[in-house]
Amino acid sequence: MPIINGKEVTLADYSVQFRTEELARNKYGKNNLYTETSPDALSDGDELGKGEKNGSIGSRTDIVKRTELESKNFYTPNNPYDSSKV
Repeated sequence: MPIINGKEVTLADYSVQFRTEELARNKYGKNNLYTETSPDALSDGDELGKGEKNGSIGSRTDIVKRTELESKNFYTPNNPYDSSKV
């Protein structure tokens, strides 16, 4: 059992402390819900967000890496990996 300030506490009590701290850092809550339209959910060309915006999904780094990996991939929409390739 963890000891906090010299007192033994249950794991459940211990986890409540950390959950409360994490929630305090979160800018989203009941009155400001995180949804697909939240600014942080959208890819704006910078390193923020992972949602879809203007037909692109992910941050700039995600998109560049995905494009790079797709160019190396033998399988494409016209040549899919399926049971005939096994």
